[in-house]
Amino acid sequence: MAVETWEGPLPEALAEEILSAYRDIFGQIDEVKFRHRVAAAPGLLTLTARENGVLAGFKIGYELEPGVFYSWLGGVREPFRRLGIARILMERQHARCRAQGYTLVRTKTYNRWKNMLILNLQCGFDITAVLEKADGEKQIVLEKKL
Repeated sequence: MAVETWEGPLPEALAEEILSAYRDIFGQIDEVKFRHRVAAAPGLLTLTARENGVLAGFKIGYELEPGVFYSWLGGVREPFRRLGIARILMERQHARCRAQGYTLVRTKTYNRWKNMLILNLQCGFDITAVLEKADGEKQIVLEKKL
């Protein structure tokens, strides 16, 4: 497995690959919102994992405020799950964040993504809030001190 790191705006071909992977993993995505956020996000950091050239997983985040990094999107395609890819991407993201002077990583997830919630807890995140979305679904906010 090869892990690549991108800082700043995404090349168009990579953005398309990530959008395709996102659809495979989660279903639909608001492509306009995605493109706007990756174009406007300060300190955008993207990590990808490839197996034999195929995009197996990705992790994207950006600076939320000075010292705080927001781990925004990430996922691993079904055939590549249970191989430790999500953990590797998270560890590399956090190492890069530490090197860039961030002291806190924040992320959000939902109870329906139990594997991601469990991985975050195993990797040192604490639940800091539970927000109720407009549709009534609970969103879990997690933070990790670096």
